[in-house]
Amino acid sequence: MQSYEYQVCSVQYGRVTFANGVWQGTAPMSADTTASLAACQNVWDYLREAGRDGWELVSVVTHPQAQPEAVQDMIYLKRPSW
Repeated sequence: MQSYEYQVCSVQYGRVTFANGVWQGTAPMSADTTASLAACQNVWDYLREAGRDGWELVSVVTHPQAQPEAVQDMIYLKRPSW
């Protein structure tokens, strides 16, 4: 029977901020949210790299926030367990 491993990623303003609860920025989170977001990959770059590593996008769920432009997406990826 095939088994899989999964990634659950939080995407804010087009940037992957967390994957399985781990901060994805190249610099620590700070009070300056613009700088913190800039330290994270664009979602399309993240997905391109993940695809090269065998990850497949299986679902996206959008969670609207209080501010209309502030949308949080959750992306779900899977790949066969090695």
